[in-house]
Amino acid sequence: LGTRYKVFGGPANCCGVIQYRAGDAKAAGRIGGNSVAGFAGTGASRVLTWCPTCNIQLSEIVMPATEAGFALGHVVPYIAARIELLRTHFIRPVNKRIALHEHPGVAGVTEGVIKILTAIPGIEIVDLEQPRVGYMCNSLAPVTEYKRELHARELAAAGAAGVDCLVGIYHACHRELCAHETTYPFKIVNFLELVGEAMDVQRDDLFKQWKMMQDVDRVLAEVAGQAATAGLDLESVREVLVAHMLGEQPLPVGARVTAAPEPVGTLPRFFPE
Repeated sequence: LGTRYKVFGGPANCCGVIQYRAGDAKAAGRIGGNSVAGFAGTGASRVLTWCPTCNIQLSEIVMPATEAGFALGHVVPYIAARIELLRTHFIRPVNKRIALHEHPGVAGVTEGVIKILTAIPGIEIVDLEQPRVGYMCNSLAPVTEYKRELHARELAAAGAAGVDCLVGIYHACHRELCAHETTYPFKIVNFLELVGEAMDVQRDDLFKQWKMMQDVDRVLAEVAGQAATAGLDLESVREVLVAHMLGEQPLPVGARVTAAPEPVGTLPRFFPE
């Protein structure tokens, strides 16, 4: 796109939402304020977020109380607004019928993804006509059963629509949905994987590969060398995998909707087969 940029990530650039949710407004303000000050210190006129939580926390909570000196936006609408610059890099057709896993929380993101994907030759987008709720799957953590029903219904609708891919936008959604690829006749990918395919760029989704195994011992066997190189204790790695890979599965892998599809707003119960 011809854009000069630097990437800021990690705990040093946290938006403070973890502390905010825990009721520690003082710590949240300090953390978010320090991040905003760090962004401002670069002299950049624009800061783009990827995570919707960061976008909401910074724009609605942190920045109104500080002199930021920059405009905050989301990276997807930014790219979509420059689609003509990107279009020339789509050198391969991607002949796939896809459906989007959407959340409406950050304005312009879904519309931006659609604009980007429809610029790729061969892409056909199918509307599954599912409820659009929250800003990312993990924002629905307080309504666990409802989230399970949303996931089960969407997966069933994608299967019924005969899509090649169920395409997500955000990282947290991908973590919760990707393992269902083992039991459905379609791929579960992030939209940038399709962008990469059109640009003839590919990266293996190791997280999805490991999570689809549903077997911590198999994953440990694959990562043992990396863990040793990094000086990590395998038992500690095991605990993390159990809690944050296998444990991060709102709808059990293999669970299906057994009821016939109903109108939006009257979600069926899900039952494991």
